Amino acid sequence: MRKYRALLLNDIRHAGLDPVLMAGIFGPLALLLLSRFGFSIAEHWLEERYSLQLFQYRGFAVSFLVTVIPMLIGMMTGLLMLDERDEEVIAYYAVTPLMRQGYMIYRLFLPSILCTVLSSLYLLLSGIAEIHLESLYAIPLLALEAPCFALFLSAFAANKVEGLALSKIGGLFIAGSVIVYFVPGAWQLLGVWVPTYWPAKILLVGADDKHLAALGYFAVGLILHVALLTIMVREFIKRVD
Repeated sequence: MRKYRALLLNDIRHAGLDPVLMAGIFGPLALLLLSRFGFSIAEHWLEERYSLQLFQYRGFAVSFLVTVIPMLIGMMTGLLMLDERDEEVIAYYAVTPLMRQGYMIYRLFLPSILCTVLSSLYLLLSGIAEIHLESLYAIPLLALEAPCFALFLSAFAANKVEGLALSKIGGLFIAGSVIVYFVPGAWQLLGVWVPTYWPAKILLVGADDKHLAALGYFAVGLILHVALLTIMVREFIKRVD
């Protein structure tokens, strides 16, 4: 564990100095506080002023906001990896006891663990999420999306500026929850290629107590997420070689 401590301390130091990186940690907490204290205020105001019943959209709001969390954490990790790649720090780690394999393990597991903790906190404490046993299926998929997004940025961006631009395009990944809730019938097939479609679908059917359906969506979503992560790892390794 000692060999990972230096990496962790270095990440904390970088994140503390860069406001963009700080968004990766404080962004999910801001979403949690906004949902906890702001949603009911907006709900009351919209109903009183425009007779709009926002509570009907609580499920969509939860699915949409919780899928933003892996994107924020992945963006922070991806930008850190771009810095390390530009400064040839990854090549340095390859000749230390950490080795490149240890570096990759750290870079895949840290965002996954952060995403697991912050997504779980959001579902438990936001006050707008209905907690079901099926909700547990969504957590591992969200945890896998954070390293996928980080590797996507670090594999396809030439530098940190391009990484920031690419992260905005990558924001389209969160369209999965929009497709789940607002796209009808067979048109939903358009969303099966979007990673966030699967955790959003699990949360939707979980709210209807459809355990087997949630389990089925989890199984298919897990295969897709693992395949995507494998592709992203290969692309990143090709980029740094």
